[in-house]
Amino acid sequence: MKAGINPQLLNSSADLDIKRKSSILLFISTKAELIWQEIHQGDIQFMRKIVVTGATGLLGRTLFKTLAHTHTVIGTGFSRAKPPIEQLDLNQEDAIVNFLDKHQPDVMIHAAAERKPDVCENDHEATIALNVKAAEFLANQCRERNIHFIFISTDYVFDGKSAPYLESAACSPVNFYGQSKALAEQAILTNSTLHTIIRVPVLYGEVENLAESAVTIIAQQILAQTNSAHDDWAVRFPTHVEDIALTLQALLQHPKSATGGVFHISDNQSMTKYQMARHIADALGQNPDNLIALPEPTQSATRPYNCALADSRLTALGIAFSRDFATAIKQAVLPHIVQ
Repeated sequence: MKAGINPQLLNSSADLDIKRKSSILLFISTKAELIWQEIHQGDIQFMRKIVVTGATGLLGRTLFKTLAHTHTVIGTGFSRAKPPIEQLDLNQEDAIVNFLDKHQPDVMIHAAAERKPDVCENDHEATIALNVKAAEFLANQCRERNIHFIFISTDYVFDGKSAPYLESAACSPVNFYGQSKALAEQAILTNSTLHTIIRVPVLYGEVENLAESAVTIIAQQILAQTNSAHDDWAVRFPTHVEDIALTLQALLQHPKSATGGVFHISDNQSMTKYQMARHIADALGQNPDNLIALPEPTQSATRPYNCALADSRLTALGIAFSRDFATAIKQAVLPHIVQ
């Protein structure tokens, strides 16, 4: 032993070193266990396996394409389904159970719906089957499997008399489409507070044909008749489907425990269909002054006046995506114009 070194001090130092290492190992082990629990409970969002229903529709296609950049995405459709989109009849409960057992997703975004108010008004039974019963069954199956269920709803759950509407506002639909969505929302949130409701306004974007969106169909009407008439009563907030997809992509980065309940996603540019038509006429090289403004609604299903959605929960999370309507609608319609 070297002179001047006390053996007891050496032993004490070694004991302290062992205790320090043991404490560090215990801390690492405890932290790892907490992280594993959060991952297992879905509170940390890495790459997920996501199912998108209605993936052949306008919004569903964009959700499929956008989310595939950061997640594994399985799309389903029915009458228009072709690979890679899987065919799934949402009215067949056994088919849904088999599908979920096979794929075992982490998230399901339910975008499939009958969304045309006039169609819903004329076929209540089919509307309830798809918009309510199928949604409720999917929500129940997702709760049992710990799958995060995200339901795409609408601003038409409101009567349009008290805009802007917060996420907590009471539903008061004026047509059967809005009623069906409000019924589905109620059933879904009753099933689990961890389920997510996403309310959106009228949508547009990269359409397969001009009639696919209530916005881009205006271009078809103008091309058929340069002095066509358009509603100048109801206030709408046209929102690009890619901004919906980007918002959901950002929302999925937050803990599942923080994303339950209702969220509103909407652009902030207000305009009537007549005002949209003027932008579209410009894009088509037509004279907007030829268009006729209709001061009263003319559709068979009642429409609300102004259902502006206040997106307070997204604002609190710092999530916001939007784009200039005039520029975006030109990009959407011009590929469908025969030169």
